[in-house]
Amino acid sequence: MSMIKSKLDQRGLLTISLDNPPVNALSHALVDELNKLSDDIQDEKVRMVVITAVGENFCAGADLKEREKMDEQEVETFVEYLSDTFQRIAEIRVPTLAAINGNCLGGGMELALACDLRIIAENSFIGMKETSVGVMPGAGGTVRLPRLIGESKAKRWIFTAQSFTPEEALADGVVDWLVEIDELEDVVQEIFGQITANAPLAIYAAKKSINEGLDQSVKLALKVEQKAYKSIIDSEDRREALKAFSEKRRPKWKGK
Repeated sequence: MSMIKSKLDQRGLLTISLDNPPVNALSHALVDELNKLSDDIQDEKVRMVVITAVGENFCAGADLKEREKMDEQEVETFVEYLSDTFQRIAEIRVPTLAAINGNCLGGGMELALACDLRIIAENSFIGMKETSVGVMPGAGGTVRLPRLIGESKAKRWIFTAQSFTPEEALADGVVDWLVEIDELEDVVQEIFGQITANAPLAIYAAKKSINEGLDQSVKLALKVEQKAYKSIIDSEDRREALKAFSEKRRPKWKGK
């Protein structure tokens, strides 16, 4: 039985829902399905990916019952696999949004951090809980969180292993939007509309430039940016944008 529900609508919004009750823990089977996501998103119809969940928890992190049965080598291998899986999600070419509709803890937060953007519902708690169970974040948490919110705040989140409120997460910059639970879907649709009103190839190139430039010096990052820009100069969409501007109308994007 699949632990992920997938739905692609006609506009190109792909919704991925974790479905591993009761808390959507990151079992090996669930991670296997997540690992295949980037392969399934090669479809040119996909414009944005939303990762959310079924039930009252977004993702409570590691499946500790499963982890308890692993020996040390199996744990090491699995955590490397989990980290690689989240990196594959981070490298999905289209924009990704974590729609956090319940508690988002440990590895669940690391999954959300692998997405480009995060929206959280008011009924949720979020936190890096790993140090409270004798380990540390091992699937990108100590790498992505400080890049997102800064060294000091990231250390507080990781060292204290607290569960933070949505308001605290928004204030610290961990999430981008805080909404009431019954508004979550509407705001996701609004974000999708704002993003997909723009040229697909330009968004893909911009994401690639940001991701690749983050680990470079400013000088090298500027070269990455120029390379990305050059990749869209000869696109039909760029020519269409200029034509639409002169004709005073909205462009009709083709993603070519």
